[in-house]
Amino acid sequence: MTGKEGEKKLYYHGLTEQKRLDMSRLKYLALIISVIGVAVLLVAAQSAQAPLMKVSDVYGNYMMNYAVVRINGTVTSVPYVSETGGRLGLTFSVNDGTGNIDVRVYSPLAEEMIKKGIIPFPGDNVTAEVQLRVRETYTYAILNYLDGLKFNSKLYSENPETVRYLTENMSNTYVAVEGIVTEFSNVSSGYLLTLDTGESLVTVLIPRVLLVFDNVSVKVGDTVYAPGIVYLYKGTSPEIVVRDLSELSITPIEEAPEVPLGEAPNYPGMVMSVKGQLAGIGYENGRYILTLTDGSNYLEALVPRDVLAELNPFNASTGSVVKVAGKMGNDGRLVGAYLEVIQPVKTEFRPIGVLTTDMRGSIVAVKGNIEEVERVGSNLKLTIDDTTGRLDVFIPSATLMELSNETLLDLKVGLGVEVAGYLEEYRGALEIVVYTGDGIRALGEPVPPSEINLPKVTADELQNYVGQLVDFTGSLEGLTYENHTYYLLVDGVKASLPRDVLANLNPLEAGTGSQVTVRGVVESGDLVKGWNLTVEVPVAPVPLKPEEVTPDMAGQLAVVVGKVTDVANLSGNLKITLGDFPVFVPRTTANEMTYVPEKGDLVQIGGYIEIYRNAPELVLFNPMAIEELETTGPTEGTVSDLETATEPLLLTVTWDSIAYQKPDYLLKIHDSTGSTTLTIDRSLLPNPLSAGTGSQLKVVADPLSGSITALNVSRVVPARLVKTGSITLSLKGKTVAINGTATDVVVLGKNLKLTVDDGSGAMAVFIPGGANLSVKKGQTVHLAGYVDEYNGEPELVVYTLEAVEVIEKPSGGIEEITVSELPNASGKVNLTVIWDSLSYDSGYYIEVHDDTGSTKLKIARELLPNPRVAGTGSKLRITYDADAKEIVSVTVLNAVPAEKYATGEVSDALMGKTVLVEGTIKDVYTGRSFVKLTIDDGSGELVIFIPKSVAGDLTFEKGQRISVAGYVSEYKGTIEVIPYLQEAIEVR
Repeated sequence: MTGKEGEKKLYYHGLTEQKRLDMSRLKYLALIISVIGVAVLLVAAQSAQAPLMKVSDVYGNYMMNYAVVRINGTVTSVPYVSETGGRLGLTFSVNDGTGNIDVRVYSPLAEEMIKKGIIPFPGDNVTAEVQLRVRETYTYAILNYLDGLKFNSKLYSENPETVRYLTENMSNTYVAVEGIVTEFSNVSSGYLLTLDTGESLVTVLIPRVLLVFDNVSVKVGDTVYAPGIVYLYKGTSPEIVVRDLSELSITPIEEAPEVPLGEAPNYPGMVMSVKGQLAGIGYENGRYILTLTDGSNYLEALVPRDVLAELNPFNASTGSVVKVAGKMGNDGRLVGAYLEVIQPVKTEFRPIGVLTTDMRGSIVAVKGNIEEVERVGSNLKLTIDDTTGRLDVFIPSATLMELSNETLLDLKVGLGVEVAGYLEEYRGALEIVVYTGDGIRALGEPVPPSEINLPKVTADELQNYVGQLVDFTGSLEGLTYENHTYYLLVDGVKASLPRDVLANLNPLEAGTGSQVTVRGVVESGDLVKGWNLTVEVPVAPVPLKPEEVTPDMAGQLAVVVGKVTDVANLSGNLKITLGDFPVFVPRTTANEMTYVPEKGDLVQIGGYIEIYRNAPELVLFNPMAIEELETTGPTEGTVSDLETATEPLLLTVTWDSIAYQKPDYLLKIHDSTGSTTLTIDRSLLPNPLSAGTGSQLKVVADPLSGSITALNVSRVVPARLVKTGSITLSLKGKTVAINGTATDVVVLGKNLKLTVDDGSGAMAVFIPGGANLSVKKGQTVHLAGYVDEYNGEPELVVYTLEAVEVIEKPSGGIEEITVSELPNASGKVNLTVIWDSLSYDSGYYIEVHDDTGSTKLKIARELLPNPRVAGTGSKLRITYDADAKEIVSVTVLNAVPAEKYATGEVSDALMGKTVLVEGTIKDVYTGRSFVKLTIDDGSGELVIFIPKSVAGDLTFEKGQRISVAGYVSEYKGTIEVIPYLQEAIEVR
């Protein structure tokens, strides 16, 4: 069969032969068809929506991470705006009934949404096509394109109901509110306003998302109309969230209608403005009080500091016309929110010396040099001096924050400063309150005295300067003392002067006729209240003999020369007799004298003549106005020289002890050559509070009588302060000081006997001649004397009444304050507190508390109570020196002894608490300044750390039984008990 014939047989019968196909073209056709198919599929995919999912199905589902889905639900949060690196972010929350999910929008889409106003707010129903991010504990969604957010409905109304209050039931409604802004805060979520609608206070939030590209100016006092969505903040507190700034209406407070000042109180609740002259400034409960006047009416306006700060005290003084706008209160006072100076009266600098209490509230400006800088909490206090007086300047913390670093660096002692503010009185002293940073100018250099220029006037001109500070010049005529005040007589005019200023006048150098200048305030034509005294041209006085002084010289300055026949101590005052002529030295002057004459000294004394008991006497008012004229005197010698000497010797010795041998006292003294005991009259003995045993003395000793005829202290060693319970007969003859409560007071004839207890144990005190002392049971006393023996027990003998100080009186006395008041206290104050803990940091510190707070105070070890008697938990009365920042005395009111613990029970939970432990000494280590013991009572080992200053003469050995009371501390992880008093350690 041929080929063609074979092919024919391949077809069915009756079919005709088909044309042959070219298969090579089929591949092109297939390619075209596949491309078209892919395109069709792509178009279909793009037009298809992402699946609508429930939040509960995607939240926490790792299989959905990076999946694109649609979420449909209600917006439940105020949109939150964040900014990182200049790029914005936007976050809002959606709830679909199954759960809540955050939707985030990143830059630049976030900026586009904000600019176009496509912002979801609480209550809106939206559908968002988002990409999911599923994290371990948090799932959120990302909106990647603007068309992926569809608003199904918006919470909005073109004519919202105006409400005067909000309730939780109004949640997700669209309302409006109108009221006065009473509070304004710039918070992270936007501007938070409190509006007073007249019926209630309504909170309004202007979201930060609306403020990104737009600014809103609003302040306290403005009237605001705000439509928006009622949103429950934290699910409970309704507030209005503004969703459109264009619908927000703000009427500035400064546009408030003006009401005559006298009629303003008749319109309570009205927003208004008033004008008036500024009459004064005060402070009340966090706001400042401006007093305005129109000449006949007065009105008080309460303003916050930031509003008052608009009043620059250098540019606008009291008397300036100001405009204040705000809301009138029901109490007749305007609650101000706006202040404007209409007609300023420039503030003139005044000398400090002319400022008086009747100027309180006035705006004043002063300049001077800084003498003290003190932090008072977060505030700053300066003390400045301009040579006419000293003045405190109080700078509140808010003002302090407004000062530049450059200004703060120049607020140093010695540098000049200009300050302006209102005058206030604090604790009896005037101060300027600087209420704005514009009210202080640091000069960076001292203010020269020449810049404080005062008018110089004579006696004839004084009448023209009443009430002013002047430099009064004239001729000195005399000096008198009346009603606790010194008066100079200058050209017939009286000039009062403080005693410390009077020290500028030494009558040995400047007497009658000397030209002087008194700086002070003119109170009348014949009286000047002096602040300072300068002797311009001194006229040396002519010395008088005692017999030349006559009664008609009363009030005159004089210098008297004579030989001392007697020196007597009259309760701190001195009476020096020159022949038969008396010289009186007041206690304050006597305490400052560097030279006290002795019998036989030839002296010259300057003072003023006074009549006492119808006879003239000289009053020494300047401690430098007494001089010894004789150069001869006792021969210097030593204690060993007393055995052979026949003339008085001047000895430099150390005071060892004191005893009494009727009618004199016995002083045991020594120097490098030996020791001896000499008699001495009690009037010559120094006050042991100032100088006790151990002091170095210069004494004149009569070797024939074995007595001391004169005594001066050359090196002071005050009597050591000890605990009452620690005084034993081993201290016999030594001077000591004690602080404690008089638990018993008994008068024995002319004498006084006390029982004093500071919480460590009672101590008997005998005060010869003390029957008239005002000491009552329950008072706290500070006294010093020497230890003597009475009926086999130690007794403290106080041999001079000057050594008795009543620290606490039953009524009045030292001010009682609370712990919260301590930061602003000054001087000595009393605190009644509970003792919480004890610690050591270069000194002992006790932590105490009362109902108002707690504090940590530095305390001398000697003042700490014996923990065996009174430990932590005890109620204490503390006398505290707020200026020196140290405790003066401690009285135990309710003793709580240290609690006893087993050695193994003491842990860091007891840190700072006092404890009592007992045990057997297992180990002893002696360091350079301490002894460290390891003790055990069978419950576990415990370290006892004993400073050598506490251990004293105690010795410790292994196997001894010891009982210790102290406080719990820690050193490098090891718990220790540290005793701080030797009497708290018992070795058995």
